[in-house]
Amino acid sequence: MMKEIFDYILSLLKSRIFPLVLVFVILVSILITRLFNLQIINGNSYVSNLNSSIQKDMSVTATRGRIFDKNGVLLAFNDLAYAVTISDSGSYSSVSAKNKSINSSIDKALDIIEKNNDEYTNDFPIVYENGVYSYNVEGTTLLRFIRDSYGVASIAALTDEQKSVSAKDLFDYYLDKYEVSLDDYSVEHALVIVNLRRYMSANSYNRYMSFTIANEVSDATMAAIMENSDELVGIQVEEKYIRRYTYGKYVSQILGYTGTISSTELEEMGDQYESNDVIGKSGIEASLESELAGTKGSQTVYVDTVGRITQVISEKDATAGNDVYLTIDVNLQKATYDAIENELVSILSSHLTSGTTKYSYNSSGEVSNVFVTANEVYYAFVDNNLISLNQIANSDTETAKNVYNAFLSKKAQVLDWVRSELTTGNTGYSDLSKEEQSYIWYIYTMLKTEGVFNSNNVDTSDDIYSRWIGDNSNVSLQSLLTYGISKNWIDMSKLTDEKYTSLQESYDVLVNYIISALDTDTSFYKEMYEYLISEGSVSGHDLCLLLYEQGYLDPNADNSRYQELLNGSMSAYDFISYVISNKVITPGELALEPCSGSAVVTDPNSGNILALVSYPSYDNNKLSGTIDSKYYNQLVTDNASPLLNRATQSFIAPGSTYKLVSSIVGLNTGLISTSSTFYCGGSFDLVTPAPKCWQTWGHGSESVTEAIRDSCNVFFYNIGYQLAMKNGSYNSTYGTSILQNYSDMLGLSTTAGIEIEEGTPQASSTDSIASAIGQGTHKYSTLNLARYVTTLATSGTVYNMTLVDKITDPDGNVIRDNSATVNNKVELNSSIWDAVHTGMQLAGASYSGVNKLNLKIAAKTGTAQEKKTSPDHAQMISYAPYDNPQVCVAVTIQNGYTSGNAIALSADIYKAYYGIE
Repeated sequence: MMKEIFDYILSLLKSRIFPLVLVFVILVSILITRLFNLQIINGNSYVSNLNSSIQKDMSVTATRGRIFDKNGVLLAFNDLAYAVTISDSGSYSSVSAKNKSINSSIDKALDIIEKNNDEYTNDFPIVYENGVYSYNVEGTTLLRFIRDSYGVASIAALTDEQKSVSAKDLFDYYLDKYEVSLDDYSVEHALVIVNLRRYMSANSYNRYMSFTIANEVSDATMAAIMENSDELVGIQVEEKYIRRYTYGKYVSQILGYTGTISSTELEEMGDQYESNDVIGKSGIEASLESELAGTKGSQTVYVDTVGRITQVISEKDATAGNDVYLTIDVNLQKATYDAIENELVSILSSHLTSGTTKYSYNSSGEVSNVFVTANEVYYAFVDNNLISLNQIANSDTETAKNVYNAFLSKKAQVLDWVRSELTTGNTGYSDLSKEEQSYIWYIYTMLKTEGVFNSNNVDTSDDIYSRWIGDNSNVSLQSLLTYGISKNWIDMSKLTDEKYTSLQESYDVLVNYIISALDTDTSFYKEMYEYLISEGSVSGHDLCLLLYEQGYLDPNADNSRYQELLNGSMSAYDFISYVISNKVITPGELALEPCSGSAVVTDPNSGNILALVSYPSYDNNKLSGTIDSKYYNQLVTDNASPLLNRATQSFIAPGSTYKLVSSIVGLNTGLISTSSTFYCGGSFDLVTPAPKCWQTWGHGSESVTEAIRDSCNVFFYNIGYQLAMKNGSYNSTYGTSILQNYSDMLGLSTTAGIEIEEGTPQASSTDSIASAIGQGTHKYSTLNLARYVTTLATSGTVYNMTLVDKITDPDGNVIRDNSATVNNKVELNSSIWDAVHTGMQLAGASYSGVNKLNLKIAAKTGTAQEKKTSPDHAQMISYAPYDNPQVCVAVTIQNGYTSGNAIALSADIYKAYYGIE
């Protein structure tokens, strides 16, 4: 039996089919083993992966529409560039491991970006400048940021402590939350890290979503990122469209800029937007967002467990946004901006003095002229951050060492004096020197700003407090603070967690806090530099050299005067005269008075705005996409306020330009006729004290057209006075209410209705007599003046003005023609309009600066005094030609000294409009 079995096996082995059988058995064994592995050993894992490979619908961003001027000149477009981004695409064993990995990846990416001289972006609302943390947002925007930081449902749900959290404390909260240690990362990198982390955290449900670290990076950065991809988890280089603005500063106040949507905006704008979308943040970009944004496309995709797209199932193309054509002529816009700057240069140069005398006085003891001293210019280099105090402290040049050693000596002296004054001095404020008063008042302001001196707890009628804030105060800061502690005006919880029962112990803690704060406070350093310069301890020569040594000015530029400064052949005064007059350093950079102006040019036949200019401005290319917080912070802290649109949001009294309203009121109410006259002897003696005419010897008898020509105050005092006469007695409120009614009717004291943000004007509500000559509490923007003069030029057509000419699709097909609408028509007897037009024509003819152009310009100037120690504001409204108006111009030069400077500026704008060389 066994032999038979053996023989059978032997025969089988010798069979030709045995190899085939053997192969079959092996293959079946492998298959069974693999199936066992798949279904039994790793079955759960594969099921999990299968379930997590889910289908998602993703949006595809549309190409943003372009913006053109009225002539088709391109103003805003999209450019393809490389961006460094991050997404949460890693797998981690724990939260700590995740934090460490992501933080490290961002930090390394930032190092690469910096190494290749590219710039990263950061729109975090907390900034770090000169050793101090602060917010760069305020109001409701700040409260919403704090709300989102703490993860509460609403602003109302925030505690009082959370609402008042300091920038440093909130930053510390984020550092703890994301395990970012300042021992491992620089403050600058940590700010970027926590900002990206909060965006990623807010969108953790969309892990495939990427967030921008840096836009427009170089090839070197792109290559380095890709080469180091193994250690840069989640970091990628992507192609992204960047918004470009071809004329930058010249149109930024109109166009605005784009940026990543904020949580607040996301709440307001609806479901069609996602948290990493780019939207219009200001200007036309914001107001016409719905036209420019286009319609998103969509993709249906499979994504894996970390959000990476594994397969595109279907997609729908996005529809590009519409193109917007504006009413402005960009060449006129640019020429107007340059004209404002040139006029400011002329004013500064003509008032610059090498001496230290700031004011000259007339025989009545009133200020007759305000000079710009050389020391003010040197100090402006420091005060407006043209020269960096940090660079002075860390530089090893001889110039920097000289300046820094002088500063250190001054700092030690001042801090010793402050401590002594706060502990033993007890000197009444009015008995201090001007320098000492500046230090003491700075301390008081600092304590209020930081909430240590809690103004909400102060009884403003308290004798000590009333005397402290009053003129010629004999209260010392020591007395105020010790008294304030006893009255609970000082919030000691801001200084320490300890509870003190002794007033002296509490005061000692407060003094130590003050000295410690001042010791690292760059703004306080600037206070000291002002006196270092005035006393000669820091020379203007050294400060001028520092402009080159720190790189603010290029020592190798064609206009450089570095060598002349260095070898002493050019004095510091000659240097500042040169850089100002040649615009090497502009008025906007110096931020002295004057440093700003605005102009609006309109077409009276359509209500279109042809130019709307605010000086100084900013480069919106640097804010587009993701805001560069460093540049933004420079703008926010700039003393010249370049972010403020002075044409639409800066308000001053209209001065004598308002006399045209008063003329119309007087004529239309029957108070005067075109032949009525008032005698001007230099003052108006029906009230006490008697207000004066600008021409102190008077104008004699004048009619309304002559009074407009000569800008006679007394004539219009009479109108203001008679308007206020009610039932035989003077009622100022009655008079101002009539003036306001006409101001509204003529479109002066109501908003102009343009497509970008504008402030709300204010007609005067006090002093009918002063209000009639444009003083009182009138507050109007240059845009308000432009709308007003357009109404005058058209004999009563009040437009809702516009900046938008038409909307087209990307192929140029017109979707919507736009035009200004008529808000109202002012119906007056033609003789009233004739009187006003004639008066303006006579005035224009008397202004040599515009009369020499031979353009038949009707005009009215105005000056407005805001402070006796500052130059007056200068304004002019005009139109041309006066017998067939084609263009209207309104200009304002804040602190522009005299109306003659507004005339010169207006003349330059007319030259640009008419092409006159």
